[in-house]
Parts: sequence; C-alpha cells; structure tokens
Amino acid sequence: MMHIYTQDAQGQFVRTEAIPACGWIQLQDPRPEELHQVASATGLPFAFFEDALRPEERPRVERQGQACLVLLHEPCRDERVGAIDEDVKYRSLPLGVIVAGDLIVTVSRQVSVISPDFFQRHGLRLAPGRQAGNVMALVEGIAQAFGGVMQDIDADIASAEAELARSYRNRELYALLYLNESLIYMTTALKNMMHVMNRIRHDDYLPLGPDEAAMFEVAQAELDQAHAVTHISQLNLNNVMDAYGNIIQNNVSHIVKFLTAVTIVLSIPTLIASIYGMNVPLPYQEEPGAFTAIVVGMVVISGLVAWIFQKKRYF
Repeated sequence: MMHIYTQDAQGQFVRTEAIPACGWIQLQDPRPEELHQVASATGLPFAFFEDALRPEERPRVERQGQACLVLLHEPCRDERVGAIDEDVKYRSLPLGVIVAGDLIVTVSRQVSVISPDFFQRHGLRLAPGRQAGNVMALVEGIAQAFGGVMQDIDADIASAEAELARSYRNRELYALLYLNESLIYMTTALKNMMHVMNRIRHDDYLPLGPDEAAMFEVAQAELDQAHAVTHISQLNLNNVMDAYGNIIQNNVSHIVKFLTAVTIVLSIPTLIASIYGMNVPLPYQEEPGAFTAIVVGMVVISGLVAWIFQKKRYF
C-alpha cells in the first residue's frame, strides 16, 4: 500500500498521486511494483527498500549519495496470538526512514505507528530543510510507542502472576517465558536505536541545526527512558520467573505429600481388613463383639496416624 502526501498552507496533509519534490511517501506492506515505481521516480537505492522489509534487519544508519537510510524498529502486536501463553505476542519490526533532499519515505512491512495524524500531533512540516527534524520526531514517537507497549506487557505480567500464585501447572510459566522473549525484542531494538542516534550525532548523517539538535536531545532522552524501563522490567521478570518456578515446584511437592499421607492413613484399615478377611482361623473370631472392636480399632489407629501427620503439617 502506497500513500503520497504533501502539506498545504494550513498544515493539513493532502493525498496526491504524483511524487513531489517535497513531501512524504508512506509504504506499508508495499507491492513490488510500488517499490520499483518509487525507486525509479526518486532515484533512491532499491536496496534501501529491500532492507527495510526484512524482519531480521537491525537498526542502523547508512548513506548512499544524497540518500540516507535510518533503519529503526517499532513495536507491534501479533494479532494472530490470542492468549499470552500461546506464543510471543509483542515483537519489534523494522521501519525504514529514507531521507533524500526534501523528500522523506517510510517503509514498513506492518501497519506503522507513523501516520498523518502523528505528523500533525507533533506539529511537523513537510517543508524544505525540515526532514532531519521530522526524523528526530519519528524517533521520539517510536520511543513513546515502546512505552505504550511496555504498559501492556506489564499488565500481562501482572495477570500471569495472579494465576501463578495459585498454580501448579507450567502453562502460566510459559506465559512469562513468552513475555520475557518480547522484552528481549524490545530491549535489543531500543539499544540498537540508541547506537543509531549516536552515529547520527557524531558522523553527520543528517544536517542538524539548532532546532533539529534540540529535537535530537528530546528523541534520545525518550529512547534512553524507554530502554531503562524495558531493561528494569526484564530484570524484574527474570526474578519473578525464578520465584514462581520454585512456587510451582513447592505446590506440586505439597500435593504429592498430601496424597502420600492420605494413602498411608487409608492403608491401615485396608491392612487390618485384609488380615481378618483371610479364610483361616483367627483370634476372637467367635466373639460376638469382634467385628465392632476391629472397626473401632481401625478408626482409632487411622485417626492417631492422621493426627500425627497433622501435627507435622503433612495435611
């Protein structure tokens, strides 16, 4: 899907069919013919588009001629995953931002958080000399999107913890494992984007004037904050997984101990009844109160053993 935008005098985004000299081309899960159309019309390296559509590509910055590729990662939710214990629900996927003169192109396989509403909320302009600042605003918006996904992950962790507190199954622990894998995706993506920002600062991939430099500092601060929150959540989740792994093991051990104690208590009357059920002469078998005495004896002995187990907290 390809959308081409320019901006009018009132700051409103206007869809157009022709590729302008100053504007924004949005490519989301594009068809091959759309990629070739944009590449041939703008002269941008086709490899930039291919790299942005590879899920395994890491964030980086690269320049070829007048074109600069800032390859970022943005968080996404896998809508095919229903429950959090089925598979990894949260991942990060590449978002390519290509800057060539006054033209900016965004390329992604997934539906991106970058939209015309995003540009207008941040007061961005598709104007000559403004594209470096627009890239910084995109980085800031993506960092904020990571923060929003982290809130969802924290809520899922709390939900899984509530189930684990009374669970003796592994299913809830799998939920934490998948959430931990999501945090690994987030932490790695944010760390790599921080390296990208450092390269932009030191290697002059984008011209940063005073306004763009201020936006750069804000974007970098957002990335640092998102990375710190994600890293802390990952450490906390690792501790929670270790603790609840032991809790599940203790729950299972308690059940086994309880069933063993019940089996021992029930085996006492079974043993006595088996002895007096033998088809041989037995003591007191002719006594009229023998049956009652045997039953009372079984109850007393079983009760005594159960009381001992209760004192030892086997029940």
